[in-house]
Amino acid sequence: MDLPKEVETTNLRLSAGTAMYLNLMNGGALEVPTTAYLMIPGDVCRGRCTFCPQARGDSRWLSRVSWPEFDIEDMIGPLTESDLQRICLQCPDVPGYEESIVATATLLSETGKPISISAPPLSEETLVKLDGIIDRIGIGIDGATDDIRASVKRNYDPQVFWDYLGRAISHLGPNRVTAHFIVGLGENLPQLTLGAYRAVNAGADVSLFSYMSKENGPDIRYYRQAQIASHLLKKGRSPSDILEMLLDHPEELVDIIAEGEMFRTQGCPGCNRPYYTTRPGQEHRNYPRALKKVELDKIKEDLSLV
Repeated sequence: MDLPKEVETTNLRLSAGTAMYLNLMNGGALEVPTTAYLMIPGDVCRGRCTFCPQARGDSRWLSRVSWPEFDIEDMIGPLTESDLQRICLQCPDVPGYEESIVATATLLSETGKPISISAPPLSEETLVKLDGIIDRIGIGIDGATDDIRASVKRNYDPQVFWDYLGRAISHLGPNRVTAHFIVGLGENLPQLTLGAYRAVNAGADVSLFSYMSKENGPDIRYYRQAQIASHLLKKGRSPSDILEMLLDHPEELVDIIAEGEMFRTQGCPGCNRPYYTTRPGQEHRNYPRALKKVELDKIKEDLSLV
């Protein structure tokens, strides 16, 4: 295989779950991935986001998931032959990342799988190159307010990612861009709801991640409220109506909760991220599959509805 000259290394990182699913390393997982998660390796990420181990130069870890390296040539065949529904290519803010994203995504397109990318801000020129190669793009708004983004994404202007979101939607279309928000960075429910509303109003989908410190994640009740708010925004409900229901009339949530869909991983089709936001053995924050009745009952308990 002739690698594009822009690919400076023949290696990519795979999430441990992806590597095990492709039989490139031993082990198994309680929940089966439906997307292959890949990452371009690099040194210290220049973004220096306070919640991310990439900021400390440890590219072996992201979202508490380990990412061993493998030769690209060893993964193309297994990826092509697998029944995984999608490839998600992630990239830290390292020198030359735009060129690496285009070249690596082009190479991975040989698998025939739809490709999503999650990357630092990309120029219009790069977005034009990627249109036709990638299927979707995920953009890390992360903090729900400007002040929070300024605090946790210190090397970026707070508006940079909103500008990036607008460029991506302009070039790729409204059904191909997802705004990522991290729940539990110090925001409250109204702030999170308004941030998600801004993204939905711009034409983006919204996907929530739960901030997980070494001790714990955000209050589970709050996280469930955030999931419901995000879901109802996509359904066209106004932020004020949603907040009134969640905070003043929670009894109205019973029928909504029964749908269950809003508690599953949201974002690109075929993405389930089994352990990005949950430690094995804990209640899933984002369920990687359809929920069981006992799990829906637990969510009602989380929301004090039983």
